[in-house]
Amino acid sequence: MTLQAQETKSIRVKADTDLKYAIPVVERYRYPQFKNGTVSFFNASPATAKLNYNFQLGEVQFLNLTGDTLSLANEQTIKQIQIGDNIFYYDVAYGYVERIAAYPKVYLVVKTVFKVAAVEKMAAMGKSSATSSIREVNMLSTGNSSVQKLASKGDIVFSKEKMYFLMDLNHRFYKTTKGGFSKLFPTHKKSIEAYFKSETLDLENEEHLKKILQFCSELPQ
Repeated sequence: MTLQAQETKSIRVKADTDLKYAIPVVERYRYPQFKNGTVSFFNASPATAKLNYNFQLGEVQFLNLTGDTLSLANEQTIKQIQIGDNIFYYDVAYGYVERIAAYPKVYLVVKTVFKVAAVEKMAAMGKSSATSSIREVNMLSTGNSSVQKLASKGDIVFSKEKMYFLMDLNHRFYKTTKGGFSKLFPTHKKSIEAYFKSETLDLENEEHLKKILQFCSELPQ
């Protein structure tokens, strides 16, 4: 059972492209340039560095003193990461998520990742055919700043997925469903039920999720 609402964007990469460079840099990173950021820890002093989030690897990366790009390690010790005006959290089960809205009792967070959605088989004349049979393959990222090697004789279709979660102040995750909202606001289950019946809501839409959280947050405490 998933915990998230999900949005998907697809990118096609030609056969025999090196996967390390398959995703354009503008799509690979959260920001066009590494930005000043702060890593806060549970039991250590904060550290500052030039930071960026790598969608392809699902990792927060930094520039060291010689300008090399490295990924943060020991993520379970990280309380939060601020890059520019944005806040990121790390969860053992879900990896890095970005906070996109904050309310008194809950955060709306999003995880954006690239996956290899399908590999198209080569058709006649050496051309990749969308009508050819398509097989599912594993995720692009293998962790530890590496990507898996896929030998493909056809185009690879990558999906860039946005997965939304509800996260309470203790960093526990909830579904972006009516039940998830009710668990976060247990004394207002009837009001939430009535709101869902009266509104046309898309639980995979970021603005709709914010609208629901605003309603719930304005209920009497």
